[in-house]
Amino acid sequence: MTPGELAALSDTLISKLNQAVEIVPDLAPYADRIRAAYAEITRLSQVVMMQRIHGDYHLGQVLHSSHGWVALDFEGEPAAPLAERRALAPALRDVAGMIRSFDYAARHQLVGHPERQNLAAAATAWVTRCQREFCAGYSAGGGADPNDQATLLRALTLEKAVYEVIYEYRHRPGWLSIPLDFVAAA
Repeated sequence: MTPGELAALSDTLISKLNQAVEIVPDLAPYADRIRAAYAEITRLSQVVMMQRIHGDYHLGQVLHSSHGWVALDFEGEPAAPLAERRALAPALRDVAGMIRSFDYAARHQLVGHPERQNLAAAATAWVTRCQREFCAGYSAGGGADPNDQATLLRALTLEKAVYEVIYEYRHRPGWLSIPLDFVAAA
């Protein structure tokens, strides 16, 4: 990505965040910190690779079989226009989606659970291990190590979490704490 493309990405993320805060005021206390993470990508000096991505990559899109991992869905984000789904984007956007997915899988188990506080540490440890192994596998499979682009990965992971906040607010209010707790801790 060129510096201009990084600036445009930052502006787009900030615009989406501003809209999200209007929809879900519970995001407001975290908005300045998220904006700062988005603005930081304009200062990246390393190469940011772009490619066609899935756009909605998460645990529900893959299945482990006796032959290895299988991708089940190539549609991408169904709510996005086709031109947007076909456009080049940072390769790490799909990595961020999967990273969020591990967090979601763990946190959703805790929603309403009477032992939530006691189980939170085990859930966090599982998420950390899954995220670390996924990034290592991604790197070993030929992708750049996502941890080498921590600034961009953080911004894209926050972007996904902000999207999830809106989704849960609109469709599953009982699960709003899942992405909101991540945003609060990030």
